[in-house]
Amino acid sequence: MDVGTLVIVTNTLVLLSTFIATLYRIKIEREQIHTFKSNAKAKKCLESLRKYVKSERKSLSSIEKKDIRELFDYLENLGEY
Repeated sequence: MDVGTLVIVTNTLVLLSTFIATLYRIKIEREQIHTFKSNAKAKKCLESLRKYVKSERKSLSSIEKKDIRELFDYLENLGEY
């Protein structure tokens, strides 16, 4: 094997590994963007829930225990796919 062939093979392997690393980096960045969007949506939902609880505090405290349990079950499952 001469030096020229060795250089071509080595450069090809380096290029291939760089390409694979770039694809993996793109995958990770997509996941980060998805997580960021989910966190932003969750933050808005939480702010809305806090606002609702503050404005409806008296009526929430007078709800029966059965209805409160149903509300908690609903809130626990909120946002699950």
